[in-house]
Amino acid sequence: MSGGFTANANGNRSGNGNAPLPLNNVSDTPVLNQFWLYAAKPLDMRTNDCDWGFRIDYVFGADGPDNQAAGDQGWDFGWNTSRDYGSAIPQLYAEFGFREAIFRVGYKFGLQGYEAGQAVDTFFYSHNYGFGYGVPGTFAGAAVTYPVTERMEVVGGWTTGWDSWCSNYLSASTFMGGFTWNATNATSLTYHVTAGDFGDGTAKNGAQSNAGDIYAHAIVLTHAVNDRVDWAIENTLGSNTGIGADSNQWYSLTGYLFVDLNDYWSAGARLEWFRDEDGKRVNVNGAGSGTYYEATIGLNWYPCPNLTIRPEIRWDWFDGQGSPFNNRGGMNGTDTSQFTGGLDFVLVF
Repeated sequence: MSGGFTANANGNRSGNGNAPLPLNNVSDTPVLNQFWLYAAKPLDMRTNDCDWGFRIDYVFGADGPDNQAAGDQGWDFGWNTSRDYGSAIPQLYAEFGFREAIFRVGYKFGLQGYEAGQAVDTFFYSHNYGFGYGVPGTFAGAAVTYPVTERMEVVGGWTTGWDSWCSNYLSASTFMGGFTWNATNATSLTYHVTAGDFGDGTAKNGAQSNAGDIYAHAIVLTHAVNDRVDWAIENTLGSNTGIGADSNQWYSLTGYLFVDLNDYWSAGARLEWFRDEDGKRVNVNGAGSGTYYEATIGLNWYPCPNLTIRPEIRWDWFDGQGSPFNNRGGMNGTDTSQFTGGLDFVLVF
């Protein structure tokens, strides 16, 4: 369970989908971000050559609408109880292990970059633009993972596009795959890609949906300097073409640095550059083509084994057409920069 408070220096309170920031777009009020439950039977390949498992996740909170199957407006789309709160089933899949190969079929998290949607799996309260706009959140389909060597693992499969359940009314068909290479015990490189037919653009509920050809990748390089210091670099790149004037490209670069101060405190810093080449990827508050920058510093405090407290401060600024920040309830934003402070509590039970 994760809940927190985000203070916005501009003083506005934005509803879901009405601010450039990925996920954390409710400000100036306490909020329950995630009440997350899951049930699972993990694979046990250490004692068996063949095994099966499953996992199902349910989330309610301000992050619920951001985890719904918006790509094809699937069956959990619109499970909202108010302007800011909703529910979602972000994962529902079965897995089968045979010797060293693992087969998964169903609906699950995408091959994301460095950050993850679950609060327990990421250092910062807020997310980078690459996570929110650069790569898919979930896939429906089938994939196989196989360890080629002791240091190299590959994955490949077929999906129904981005953030889409199994109905696939858009007739999307995309490849999903990549590899993780542990070059040394301290350094690893991950490359994940999705590419193919994004969909036919069929209108649903009055809105056009995914169309054209899609390509997107996330490359992550991580390195542990020593037992207390590590860093990571993430690159995302995407291109949606074959849809006429709406074709667009985007790309980003994010750097991370983390330091374990002692057994109870860790410090982190993040610096990002995200280019929305055609102004159609972020596309909020009247902003067009431009570059988004963000700098975030934060702390993680572990007062007890099942509780993490994460304060942070963040500065966002935009260089391009329009003003994406602080729309004050209007159609367009009024500022090209924004300062926010956040504090959340992550309780695992």
